[in-house]
Amino acid sequence: MLIALLSLISMVLSVSADAIGRYAFRAPFSGNYEFTSFFAMVALTFMGMPGTYASGGHIRLTIFTPFLDRIPGRLSERINVIFGIVAFGLLAWATGQEAIHKFAVLETTLGAVQFPMYWSYVWVPLGAGLLCLRLLYELVHPQSRASVEVPA
Repeated sequence: MLIALLSLISMVLSVSADAIGRYAFRAPFSGNYEFTSFFAMVALTFMGMPGTYASGGHIRLTIFTPFLDRIPGRLSERINVIFGIVAFGLLAWATGQEAIHKFAVLETTLGAVQFPMYWSYVWVPLGAGLLCLRLLYELVHPQSRASVEVPA
């Protein structure tokens, strides 16, 4: 979550610097769009997933929860976790292979500011892999997720 937080702070600062430079000095921050979309947003999204899951912050459909809680051993939650491990494990594997390839060729962006794109490929497999580790922990030690009620 620290990496996600630092990514969010860097996005806020870079967009603010771009806006101030654009409107106050008529000199925008070059490469801000690339930095925000290719680096900071990806890191924010994928590095925040494991912590958000651990805190129960993801949206959950709880209409069947009273019925599923009657199944012994939290079997329904464990089955969902297994599906998550498979899905995010495949995502981590595939994107990890792509990240290795991008590092091998040292891919950069086109344009006036050439960002090293290969660093932006690190966050997806790292975040998905960390989420898989969290899901493996959840498989062994399932926790009760209290549903958050939203007032009407």
